[in-house]
Amino acid sequence: MLLHYYTLFHVATELRMNAGGAYCTACFTQEKNTLHLAFERDRREVVFECNLDSRNGALLVKQNFHRARKNTLDCFPELVGRTLTDVQVLPNERVLMLVLPPYTLHCVVFAGWNQVGKIAEAASVQAAPIQSPPSNAICTNAEGRIVTAFRSPQMLINTQFTLRPSGTRPLSAFPPETPLRTALSQSDMMLGKYYTKEVLVRLGLEGAEMLGASDIQANIEDILLVAEDVRRECLSAASFLLLRPDVSTGKTKPAQTLNKPLLSLLHLTNSRVEREFASVSEAIQARMTTERREARFYALAASAQTRLNEVLTKTERALEHIERDTSGGERAIERQVWAELLLSQPNVQQKGMDAITVEDWEGNTLEIRINPALSLRENAEEYFAKATRAKDAIKKRETRKRQFATEIERLRGLQAKLVTATTESDCERIMSDLQKNTPNAPQHQKTTRFREFPLDEAHTLYVGKAAADNDELTLHFAKPQDYWFHARGVAGSHAVLRSPNKDKKPPKHILEQAASIAAYFSKARNAKMTPVAFTQKKYVRKPKGSAVGAVVIEREEVIMVRPHVPAGLLNSAEDD
Repeated sequence: MLLHYYTLFHVATELRMNAGGAYCTACFTQEKNTLHLAFERDRREVVFECNLDSRNGALLVKQNFHRARKNTLDCFPELVGRTLTDVQVLPNERVLMLVLPPYTLHCVVFAGWNQVGKIAEAASVQAAPIQSPPSNAICTNAEGRIVTAFRSPQMLINTQFTLRPSGTRPLSAFPPETPLRTALSQSDMMLGKYYTKEVLVRLGLEGAEMLGASDIQANIEDILLVAEDVRRECLSAASFLLLRPDVSTGKTKPAQTLNKPLLSLLHLTNSRVEREFASVSEAIQARMTTERREARFYALAASAQTRLNEVLTKTERALEHIERDTSGGERAIERQVWAELLLSQPNVQQKGMDAITVEDWEGNTLEIRINPALSLRENAEEYFAKATRAKDAIKKRETRKRQFATEIERLRGLQAKLVTATTESDCERIMSDLQKNTPNAPQHQKTTRFREFPLDEAHTLYVGKAAADNDELTLHFAKPQDYWFHARGVAGSHAVLRSPNKDKKPPKHILEQAASIAAYFSKARNAKMTPVAFTQKKYVRKPKGSAVGAVVIEREEVIMVRPHVPAGLLNSAEDD
């Protein structure tokens, strides 16, 4: 719902109210797939953020936003110094237009917006078809020709800006066999999935009914009236809601499918309001922050659950193995009897035999194998020693049985805690407890020069303590396949994530956790969110003559994180 047509309508209204008549002071990017335009009016700055990410894209207005000092790139120089005269949503299209005469910036947020064939033809280029970018920011001149673009500018410059028809149409234009739900969601009322569902709930319909069915046609006027009511409510919304759909499940699992928060312009049936906002941009920001936080929580919970299950399974198997092994007691008794029988022989100094046949205390004949180099007394002493060792082993096995039983009980307790965990800190405490107390936990490479953070059983993060340590960590300690992290645009420690598999990228939640720790050990520690750059160490180099701790990186990726160190890791890292 972040990029729903009616959400974009309210974003356009908010930007027009806050920045209409303002002049553009900067246009830049400092995060992947994200464009920022800064406007100033009456000494007050407003920033418009255009996030073109394919999964988590959004357009919103930010009142308090500061450009990073480093690692930013200027874009669209044609727009800088121009006055924003109007902001509109293209009718029936998810395209937000910022008019800065003589230019117009089109923020296109849907896939397949352009025809590659027409672009190639207009540019007189003979080439194989190329997939058009799914979303883009396009700058056009007064004639509608593309001056530049945020994505794939070389392919688009000097071509005519044309939109592929969206295909929306009146309800009456759909074939009779079309399901009512499909026709409503794809009609020119621009309702989409969730607002269509609200229309159907208000009508008491399922939505699977065919549009041409007699009962649907008989009530088509009522259907159109309810749909128009929902449409008017969306357009006239004065408050913006963060909803949580009511989802009833039979079980509660920490790694269950995320019940995502929903941004809505009206209170949908079968949902509860979590927060209410007067600004659509504030609602969008809250929804994005909430989803990121919950996604991190579910990833951590899933990782903790997997690790707990692995440790519990191994511990249960070890206990089963010990319980099955009952031969130790029999061996101890047997060797004790053999030793006593050897000492009962008339000549205990006798040597040279590799076996001796004797009768036990019940009259049964036994053959005892002995060492011919030793006397019967010495062989008896050997058997006494073996019997003692067997008895000691029995005692140790009983102790281990109790230890494993206690450990199994503790692990099941951690599983119970994980089911009720609600925050990242809960998961981190459970993982920390598991890591500290699990027998035979994997040992990480120890060093006193760097801070160490074992993130899980396979990944450890090392963080430099000073500039000289940063050079040592990056240039000598890190391996080529390790991942290198640094807070973007601010001073801070180098961080190296030791990766066990050079051919496989670490899981996303591990990368986010490492980036959060790197951000914490930087000048951005007190920021709510900060960008962190990361790449493999083999793409990090130190120019000749550069300052201590200064490096140049290539093939970087950027991730937005909250500066944070998991519970239970900070103190232990500082102690090291």
